[in-house]
Amino acid sequence: MLRATHISHSYDTTQAVKDCTLTVDIAQRVAIIGPSGCGKSTLLRIIAGLESGHTGNIWYHDRDITWLPAHQRGIGLMFQEHALFPHMTVSANVAYGLHGQEKLAIRARVRQLLDLMGITHLADRLPEQLSGGERQRVALARSLAPKPALLLLDEPFAALDRIRRDFLLDELPALLEHERVAAIYVTHDALEACRFAEQIVVMRDGAIIRQDTPQQIYQAPQSAFVATLLGMRTSLALQPHAIGCQTAFGVIPIAPPSTDMRLLIHPEAGIPLGNQPQILLEGRIVASTFRPPWWRLTLQSVDGQATLECDVALPQPPVQGELYEVAVRLQAMSFVMNDV
Repeated sequence: MLRATHISHSYDTTQAVKDCTLTVDIAQRVAIIGPSGCGKSTLLRIIAGLESGHTGNIWYHDRDITWLPAHQRGIGLMFQEHALFPHMTVSANVAYGLHGQEKLAIRARVRQLLDLMGITHLADRLPEQLSGGERQRVALARSLAPKPALLLLDEPFAALDRIRRDFLLDELPALLEHERVAAIYVTHDALEACRFAEQIVVMRDGAIIRQDTPQQIYQAPQSAFVATLLGMRTSLALQPHAIGCQTAFGVIPIAPPSTDMRLLIHPEAGIPLGNQPQILLEGRIVASTFRPPWWRLTLQSVDGQATLECDVALPQPPVQGELYEVAVRLQAMSFVMNDV
């Protein structure tokens, strides 16, 4: 449905996007993640038609839209700044993109979307009378009103508190599926992307470095950079050992694929799962945080040169400074390139 090929773009002497190629299928949900300044929003704006001066081509429904203005592309847009018209009611805001259609058709479409979003009771209110979450629902309804085949979302819920953001994130995939709308969702929150997307695109320094399913990227990040994006901060230096590899916390009976790799330990490795084999690692507790129902422990190696984060089930709060043996699952470990 959408093919953006070999897209590059520079601001003065800074290259923001470097030879990026991205494909989105019909009704597919794609998330683009990466640190601030990596080029993800610029790539989205190029696809939307809001940036000029780039190289490469964009095809949408087998039509070359590379140089079409944004309003002629038929692509829906939703950004963090929802930009509702303050003098218009909710109904009027949602109907704005339907200008030129028959009045009965407009009213029916607006009513359908207000029902779908659960905001029918807000139809006659002005934006200033709405909460942040309600305004985002209205903005989403307005974006979907013209029935675009593709919706672009750039950090749309970043200004909301965690509860409202989680609530909308839980609903959004079902809403898009109901409307048969594909989406590209830009966010710096990788776990948020995993909840939303069927495919995740990872960007770094303007380039796409990885594209895969959320499950594959989480289970096998392949690089310490990607692991860090996903909140996994324990990657340990390795030394060869007769039965696998030596780390600062003990010997791991898994042979690394090469000597320049690091051992990634997922935080959930300390939570038992079925009969998966475990191994004991020892360190001193230097920090702990309660993340119901688990405790997230930060352990420091005996030599003080490495730290390990791990979730464990404890009957009472851990004591900082104590030596602690944590049983970690071997299947919750993987090897990553040392590229942070």
